[in-house]
Amino acid sequence: MISLIAENERGDRIDFSKNKDYTIYKVDGITPVEATIASTANSTADGATINRRSIGYRNIVIYMTINGEIEENRLKLYRYFPVKKDVQLHFETDSRDVLINGAVELISCDIFSAREVAQISIICPQPYFRAVNDLVSYFSDTEALFEFPFSIDKNGIEISRIERNIRKSIINTGETETGIIIQLYATGEVVNPIIYDVDEKTYLKLNYTMQQDDEIVINTNTGQKEIKLIRAGVETNIMGHLSPGSTWLQVEQGDNVFTYNCDSGNSDLRITFITQQLYGGL
Repeated sequence: MISLIAENERGDRIDFSKNKDYTIYKVDGITPVEATIASTANSTADGATINRRSIGYRNIVIYMTINGEIEENRLKLYRYFPVKKDVQLHFETDSRDVLINGAVELISCDIFSAREVAQISIICPQPYFRAVNDLVSYFSDTEALFEFPFSIDKNGIEISRIERNIRKSIINTGETETGIIIQLYATGEVVNPIIYDVDEKTYLKLNYTMQQDDEIVINTNTGQKEIKLIRAGVETNIMGHLSPGSTWLQVEQGDNVFTYNCDSGNSDLRITFITQQLYGGL
């Protein structure tokens, strides 16, 4: 069974799985999107060479019958799905709970038929469905050791321990690589933080000195790339402090290992990785 909830940009929500006014009988565009493979024929041998692979946008089309007070419920659909406006679709199946964003291309109703049918077309520029819950990972070079319940031995206890070569494993259970939102928080002065992708041997470095209570947010997701500083509640674009040679780090399918360093202030840096799990279809 597939349930569907739609929410428009005004926050109006409609749950079609619990609504007797509408009966969805078909949804197109929820399986994997067709890929475009560009190739060049080999001049001296059989076959061809693939030059480019890409996936375009997703077009979801929802077909439903309108029940009950036909005219009233048809007009409600116009409010939930205003043409050219943004909408978010929430699909839930037995194994997946995912979201996707798009814009309403058209809403068409067969007004003069005995059994009135509505067709809603939504263009989703990012073709992947994303899990409702993001994967959140924390790491720093101070390992917390204080837990409840506890008792204190006469010789005392360790509250924390400095780990100088900390690594963090992030497991991407999605079906494609994805970007990362990296949050850096300074509890003291941090000079020139650098984050390494251990397996890919790439890095992202900032030539910047963070002050106590500074937060830097780095977004490496496609179409959303940015680096901003938040200091005393004020946001500033610091993209110009990205070091040459840096890579917009990605999380590949499966296990990914990251580590970090600073010219100084390792123990004063806290890092949070926020990643989306992306899926090709339902």
